[in-house]
Amino acid sequence: MTVTHAVAAPHPESHSHSAGALLRFFVIALTAFLTVVDLFATQAILPSLTRHYGVTPAAMGFAVNASTMGMAVAGLAVGYFSREIDRRKGILISLLLLAIPTALLSTLPSLTVFTLLRVAQGCAWPPPSPSRWLISASTTAPPIRRARLPPTFPETWRAI
Repeated sequence: MTVTHAVAAPHPESHSHSAGALLRFFVIALTAFLTVVDLFATQAILPSLTRHYGVTPAAMGFAVNASTMGMAVAGLAVGYFSREIDRRKGILISLLLLAIPTALLSTLPSLTVFTLLRVAQGCAWPPPSPSRWLISASTTAPPIRRARLPPTFPETWRAI
C-alpha cells in the first residue's frame, strides 16, 4: 500500500517579507514614531526652553502642552468628518499640516507665538496619530494580515 501526501501550494501571503513590504513597514513605522516625537519629545527639553525664553517652568510647561488643546478640538472635528474623508489622504494632509508649525517652531519665536504654534501642531495631530494608522491598516489590509493585529484591536475598530 502506497501513501501519498498532497502538497499544498504556498499561500501568496506567506512571503509577506518582501523588500517592498519591509520598506513600506519601515516608512510607516518611522513616520508614526517621528510624529509622536514631534509632539511629546518637547517635554524633555523643558529646562532648556525655560532658560531660552526666560520664563518660569510653569509658563513653559503650559506653552509646551498647549498642543493638547488643539488635539481636543481637532479630535472632535476629525470624529465628525472622518466618514467623509479618505483616511489615507487625511493622514497625508495632516502630516503636511503638522510640518508647518513644526518648521516655524525652529525659529524660536516669542512665547506667545510658540504657544500658538503648539496649538496648531495639536490641531494637526488626530488624523496621523498611531491609533489612526492602526485603524487604517485594519480596514485596508488583506484578511490574512488583519489576523496579525493586536488581539484587543478588533473590538476597537468594530466600534468605529
